[in-house]
Amino acid sequence: MSTSADYQWLDSDTALRAWLAGLEPQTPLYLDTEFMRERVFWAQLSLVQINTGREMVLIDPLQVSIELLTELVAGRHLVMHGCSEDLEVLWQSTGRLPASIGDTQVAAALTGSALQSGYQRLVSDWLGIELPKGATRTDWLQRPLSAEQLRYAVQDVQYLAPLAERLHERLHEQGRLSWWQEECARMLREATRTPEATELWRQIKGAGKLPPDQRAVVQSLAAWRDEQARARNLPRGFVIRDQDLLQLAERKPASTGELRGMGLHPAMIRRDGEALLARIQAADFDHPPPAPAGPPDRAQRTLIKRLREEVGAKARALGLEPEVLMRRRWLEALARDPETIPEPLTGWRRELITEPLLELMA
Repeated sequence: MSTSADYQWLDSDTALRAWLAGLEPQTPLYLDTEFMRERVFWAQLSLVQINTGREMVLIDPLQVSIELLTELVAGRHLVMHGCSEDLEVLWQSTGRLPASIGDTQVAAALTGSALQSGYQRLVSDWLGIELPKGATRTDWLQRPLSAEQLRYAVQDVQYLAPLAERLHERLHEQGRLSWWQEECARMLREATRTPEATELWRQIKGAGKLPPDQRAVVQSLAAWRDEQARARNLPRGFVIRDQDLLQLAERKPASTGELRGMGLHPAMIRRDGEALLARIQAADFDHPPPAPAGPPDRAQRTLIKRLREEVGAKARALGLEPEVLMRRRWLEALARDPETIPEPLTGWRRELITEPLLELMA
């Protein structure tokens, strides 16, 4: 199988509309995206690559209308690889998601591959084709794209169709197609979820160890920072750094003079000083957020070890990596509170591993 291929370059509404007119609604699309998000909050969709099984096209989203990109995505079945970020960017860009997806990374994991096997590795293992590493980290917003970028972009969808077909066949043989469908449906649901503003403080390293009054301040400031990051289209850390939020929570300054004494950048104080002081004052000191659960105690550690051994034995019997069957955080959550089963442990995992673990705990 050749590693070079012809493709169409679509960079106008006229060209994309004409191509869409000839595309049957039920045709699955083997799709990948390139995007840039290093210095922004909202990732910028930079390229859309599609293989229909008969032809390949590269669409320039910088030159075509959002309406046509929405028409391309909505209601389709898309096959992608490691697509959680692609779905997030498509959702942000078009406000729509496909009707269903098939993720080849997930499919491979359910056949026995590592949890996060890369596309190049799977193409090599399943199709015997060695792909060059190519332009993984590059400026996808530049125009024109280089020959190396275009070659890399095409190869990212060129082998998706035969790879997905092989994986589908193997999952069918193993009786695991329903597992794949369930995992992909969960990914699709997760793509539209955003964390609650009041919970964002938990993503700040060290915040969970703060005393209650400081947790209340960090909670208030983290919600404000997220609001500003979205409005300014900046990464959260560009608005204000985690360590500065922690320092503000500890000191609780009440004036711009105190802010200056903390070593915050003068430009930040001029722009956001009053807002920061207001958010500190607005913190809900009467109802601080509860601290995260601490590390497992001795009895829980013993239980988790036993449960992990059971998971390992079951995974070996199924020919799966243990992490595919049971993530560490799910196992710990189950050990702490067996009455509340994490959602991923329902469905196909319930009979295979969740119920045996609950019986062992009982």
